[in-house]
Amino acid sequence: MVKEFFGTGDSAIRPDKKMTDRQVVIVLTEHPTEKKCLCVNNKKFGWVDFVMGGIEGEETPAEAARREVLEETGYSDFEVVAELPEVFYDNFYAAHKDVNRHITCHIVHGRLKSLAQTERDEKEKEIADVLWIKNVELPKKLTTESHKYVLEKVLGADASN
Repeated sequence: MVKEFFGTGDSAIRPDKKMTDRQVVIVLTEHPTEKKCLCVNNKKFGWVDFVMGGIEGEETPAEAARREVLEETGYSDFEVVAELPEVFYDNFYAAHKDVNRHITCHIVHGRLKSLAQTERDEKEKEIADVLWIKNVELPKKLTTESHKYVLEKVLGADASN
């Protein structure tokens, strides 16, 4: 059975808004030497979550993960540890786009080989801050249930160590 999430509160589906479908990747990226994961903090809405973004054209989830990590954080020395075989769904009102979203979520587990980083685009800097959060703090710091689910699927018990 496939896991499915539904937005609540401000993220609840709005009947007056168009529903859009999208394939996305959620990327749990581990620090190269510490028990921390890479997150972004959306400045406008205060969300703290893993790097996430749309899968473009013929990209694989792994290719999209590499591109999104570079675009959103500037980190360039990214390696794919695993692309999880299962997908899950999330349904919510996307305030930043003013539409309802039904997204198919692909999970990629990555790790940085080093902290090599390029300058981020000004637009990305305006959207979100880049954070490293200790694994043990992630369950309390992550904003959305779907990203907490990704944490559990990728790190499981290791998230509490």
